[in-house]
Amino acid sequence: MLSNLEFSEVLKKRRMCREFDPVPVDREKLEDLVKAGNRAPQGGNMPVREFIIVDDPSYVKMIRGVTPSFLANAPAVIVIVTDLTKALEVMGIQGRDILSLLDAGAAAENIALRAIELGLAVSFVRSATTTALRSILKIPARFRVDILIGVGYASKTGLSEPIKGQPPVIHHNSFSGDQ
Repeated sequence: MLSNLEFSEVLKKRRMCREFDPVPVDREKLEDLVKAGNRAPQGGNMPVREFIIVDDPSYVKMIRGVTPSFLANAPAVIVIVTDLTKALEVMGIQGRDILSLLDAGAAAENIALRAIELGLAVSFVRSATTTALRSILKIPARFRVDILIGVGYASKTGLSEPIKGQPPVIHHNSFSGDQ
């Protein structure tokens, strides 16, 4: 069983990667990451999110070409999408428009944490050119593209620095900051 100390170490090691080695990632590892993402909570406990694993270099290159915010050179991409029709049926408007985005973020974080154990690194991106991405990956209109996750092995200088700054701002029982 995982101890608190071990999990604390995983949290300390979690970073976003800005530069990857060009070594391909085994499909088995990519599927393992998706399984971890699928273990994240989903509103209504109903499956409304799906994953697209992209490990063909020509597709990765096309994705990078239509995603200006894709800064890294990851050799693989996991795309998290939400079935908006199912989300509306299961969770209503709030579930479709808000909760499903939270669920996608939870799935992405599970993937990031699992990547550490597998010796992989990740980078989160949100596509600004959804229409082009839909065309490349043949994503049906009822699905919303939520998050793209670049996956690979970090280069020696690719990992971001730990988040620095002040400790978290915590309020107890009510907001007690400046009004």
